[in-house]
Order: sequence, then structure tokens, then C-alpha cells
Amino acid sequence: MSAALARPYLPIDETRYVSVAWEMWHAGSGFVSTMNGAAYADKPVLLFWLVHAGWVVFGVNDVWPRLVMPLVSLLGIWQIGRVARTLWPATGLADAERQRHELWVRMVRWILAGCLMWVLYSQALMFDVLLTTCLLGALRPWCTPQGGQPFSLSIVLESGVWLGLALLAKGPVALLWFLLVVGSRPWWTQAQAREVWVCEWRGWVLSLLLSIAVLCIWLLPAVITGPPDYVEDLLWGQTANRVVSAQDHARPPWWYLPWLAVLIFPLSLRPRLLIEGFLASVARRPTSEQPLLKLGRFWALGGLLVFSLISGKQVHYLMPLLVPVSLLLAWAALRQPPARTSLKLLAMISGGLGLTSLALAVIVMPAGWLTDASFLPTNAALVASGNASLACLMAGASLLALMVWLWPSVDEARRSITAQTPAAESLGNSALNAQRRLALGSVLLVTCLLALTLRPLWPRLDQAALAQWVQHHQQEGQEVAVVGWDYQATWQFLGRLTQPLKQLKRDSSQLNSWQTAHSDGWLIIEADKCLRLPGTRGPLAGMRDWCQAAVDDGANATSVFHQGRHRLLAVPAAALGGPSSAPTALVMTAQEKR
Repeated sequence: MSAALARPYLPIDETRYVSVAWEMWHAGSGFVSTMNGAAYADKPVLLFWLVHAGWVVFGVNDVWPRLVMPLVSLLGIWQIGRVARTLWPATGLADAERQRHELWVRMVRWILAGCLMWVLYSQALMFDVLLTTCLLGALRPWCTPQGGQPFSLSIVLESGVWLGLALLAKGPVALLWFLLVVGSRPWWTQAQAREVWVCEWRGWVLSLLLSIAVLCIWLLPAVITGPPDYVEDLLWGQTANRVVSAQDHARPPWWYLPWLAVLIFPLSLRPRLLIEGFLASVARRPTSEQPLLKLGRFWALGGLLVFSLISGKQVHYLMPLLVPVSLLLAWAALRQPPARTSLKLLAMISGGLGLTSLALAVIVMPAGWLTDASFLPTNAALVASGNASLACLMAGASLLALMVWLWPSVDEARRSITAQTPAAESLGNSALNAQRRLALGSVLLVTCLLALTLRPLWPRLDQAALAQWVQHHQQEGQEVAVVGWDYQATWQFLGRLTQPLKQLKRDSSQLNSWQTAHSDGWLIIEADKCLRLPGTRGPLAGMRDWCQAAVDDGANATSVFHQGRHRLLAVPAAALGGPSSAPTALVMTAQEKR
């Protein structure tokens, strides 16, 4: 939560989603989402409803949307514990086995909580942690090791409602994960495959039907009140396009493989654990543990294969894979603790690099980057602050290494914990304590990274100033439009805008028509694109000359804004008349810009 509150909403994803929620709220529409006034069919509405729920209680504010994902993340960590208890129940276990079972459940939760990918996206206003949490609720009733269970209405209700929420979270992709686990039950449960099919197929079908019914709570009103192509694009068009021929994130089938180490970091620092744990999991194990191991392997490998074949790829699409990875790694960590010498060497190397980098950070740190909240570095200072950021990041890595250093040593590093001895009990507690420290180290690392290391970059990513600028001119009755780029509602929520921004092409006739209708209006354009506009006369040349004058004015130009590495220029409509228009036509003061 502190990491989420320490930074601005980041363009373009977070600003887009919070703006979609704002437009739905302002329009009083709980069913049809819009982005810059147009129907938004890329995502369903559960995330936006969660934002609205907080606004109903606390009023519209900037804080609540930042807290949604941290709270959902805590729910997901609780949910994976429920899945673990269902998959390997403690019923009928001896006292020693029962204690080992409890250690494993707690280890599963701490591994998920400590995965860097989970920690990063738990403070981001995005959909993947929400999807994973809902999927855990939908799959929990179907993770029983005893296959062929009789029909149960409670199972159908729990699974169907949670699956419906997963569909509302991210659409039909939730069905892929659900069918991957449930459809494979004949092969990983303890019952015969035929018995599972015969006894459980009705429950699977009814769960799917109930999930569709939950989806229809939103879908039917959206069909009635939304544009004709809105529902088709939402339920089929955008999903099919990403599966077959993604335009935005098309990547080769092997693209996920190099990212697997990042997905499970920091446990990827222990390759011996991963290798020996996997080899041990495929070896013959007690019957009670076989469903856990089979499901974990099938879920992890099957999910990776399926999503590698899908055209559109992003690392966070694999977020649900952290569930089987946590189940398997928790099982392996309790059996294959590392030798102290290798960890000690790793900690010494990482700690030395961290301390050296911390000293470097003090040397190159620009004055004011920690103390001045409005600090916006020049290009030279930005380079220095980038070096400081890297140094502080490595200092954070040293903290993480210290967490690893505290990993308890044991003499019986290769002894199986299945032995009912005090040594086995001590081994499990040591591994659990170490994983707890590692998870807390990951959270601390991300918090320090976002709150301190990247602090000099946040002013360049914070869109509040430009959003307030747009709000000011819209309230004055002046039209504001964007030119030559795909505007994705970046400023709608931050400026509490009530009017969409018109999008114009870099076309002389369109710009002339717009200037005629809005002579006192303003255009926003990327500086690099503006400076490359062709022609010697007309609106394009006038805009180019005005932009050149604004850029030459440097830090004193109140028309220059930043969006990451892009410079955005606010150009008055009068500038389209020719190069004689001057940047002094701006009516916004420096104080208004801040």
C-alpha cells in the first residue's frame, strides 16, 4: 500500500483504467464503460465496480483506486491457502504429518506473497492479480484429491460465482485457466478417469452456466444500453484478435521462456532448489501427495504451453501460473533446503555490491531529489539521478541478500522432511522462517524502489499538471484537442474532466476546419512529431514553427509538459495561422501549471 501511495498513476495503463472508472461514474453508467467518451471494449467491469464501491463510501478521491489491488492481493494470498488445504487435506493425518501440512500451507502463502511479480502488480491498478484471486476461488472446490465426488450444490455455487467474477475481471481468458485445471481432473486425482468424468461432468457444466449467469448481470444491460458493436468486441473480438493475430503485443512462442526466472524471483536465485525439487516431484511419492504434484506440474507446464501458443503476450498474463509454482516450490523448499555455504557466498557478493552502490548513490545524487517533491531534473541531472536510482536499487538488492543470509543452516540439507523426527520439524520451521524473511525482503525492495529510487522520475510521469491545465481551459469554454496520437483518456480522471478530447490527424484540411470552429482552442501534440511536420505554409508549418519556438524557450516555456520520455506541447489555435504566432499567447501561468 505504501508503494502504491508513493507514486502517481502511471500512463498509459493506470491512467486509462482509473479514467474509465471515472467516466462511468460521472455518466451514471454501471454497465457500459467508456474511454474519452467512446465505448471501451477491451476489459470487463469488475475492476471499475470495485473502484466505484470505494467512491460510494468515501466519495471520489485519488487514494481509494490505489488501495484496490493491495486489498485484492491480500485476499488472493488467503485464497491460495484455502486451495492448498483442499488439495492436501489434513484429515486423517498423524500429528507429525499434520504439522508438516500446516507448515506447507503457510509456506505456500509466503512464497506467493514474496514473488516479485506478485508484489509489483499488487500495487498497480491492473487486472491480473484480480483475475488470479477470482480463479483461486473458482478452482478451490475442484482441487479435492478424491476424484469422482458426488454432485454438490455448494461446490457449484462457490465455483460458479467466483468464475463469474473472474469473467467480469478479465473476460473469456478466465475460462482457459478454469478448463485447464478442471478438465485435467481425471488425470491427477486419485480416482479412475472414467469415474471422474461420470460423476463430475454435471458439476462442471453447471458451474460454467452459473458463471455465465453472473456475467449476464452486467452483460444484458450492456447489450441493451451499449452500442451495437460494443458487446461483440468485448466478448469475442478483442479476445480472438489477441489469440490469433495480436497487433499490440504479438511475440514468438518462445518469448515467455526468458521471463520465467523473473516471474518467480527471488526463488530463481536458488536453481538447485528448482532442479532438485522438480526431480523429486516426479519421483514416486506417498499417495496423499500425488494429486498435489500432478496438478502442480500439469497446471504450470500446461498453462505455459497454452499461453505460449497465443499470439498476444505480456509477462503479467502468466500471473495465474504463480499458483502452481507456489504449491510446488513450497513442497520442494521444505525438503531441499540449501547448503549454508552457497547462500553465504551469495549474500556476501550481493551485500558488497549493495554497499558499494549505496556509496555511489550518495556521490551522484542530485540535490533536492529526495527533499523537494516538485523536483524535475534537467537532462544532465536526470542522468545523474538515473545512476543514483540504479545504485539504490542495488542497495535494495543487498537488503534482499541479507534476508537470504538469515536463511537458517541445517546439517541435514538433503534429508527428507518426511521423517517423523525433531530434525524434520526443525527443518520445516527453518525453511518457513527463511521464506517469510525473503517475502518481507521482496516487499521492502519494491517499496524502496518505488518510494525512493524512482522518485526523480515521477514528476515526468505525473500527468496531474497537464490534466489540470486541460480542466482549466475546458472550464473557460475553450476546446482542447490532441493531434497525431492515440489519446487513451490519460487526463480524464486526474483533471476530473467532463468532456472528451477530440482527436485530430496531422491533416491540413482537418486542422483548418477545427481552427475555424474553435479559434480560441488549444491543441496538444508530441514535440518530436510536431517538429517534423512538413510544409512551409499552412497550419502544419505554423504549428511546427510555434513548437520550435516553445522548445527553444527551454525550461521557461509553460507550454511544455512531460509524459515519460515524451514532451507534450500545448499549441493555441492561433498558431495554425502561420509562423507569426508566438508562444507568449499562452494564458496559463507557471503557478497554474504546478
